[in-house]
Amino acid sequence: MKMLIFLIVLAAVATVVLWRVRKADAERDLAHRKAMKQKKQQRKETITPEDHVKWPVIIHPAGKGAVEEEEIPEPAMTAIKFDPVDHPSVQP
Repeated sequence: MKMLIFLIVLAAVATVVLWRVRKADAERDLAHRKAMKQKKQQRKETITPEDHVKWPVIIHPAGKGAVEEEEIPEPAMTAIKFDPVDHPSVQP
């Protein structure tokens, strides 16, 4: 009788272990398929130099009540001035 109970418990444990292994394999395969599908989709969406891209056009309201945008000054090139350094490591 004890042997029969032991065999039933052993069979149940083996069944649970096999079920978990199969479930883990299925989840890994599903994740791999999703990753490949996403990668394929990204490749399809990639813009190549040959594509004719229509860039969005920003439309500003015109007429009464239209708000004029302030012009932003463009950055100017400036010269950097260095002051002479009095340090023994710089002396010839």
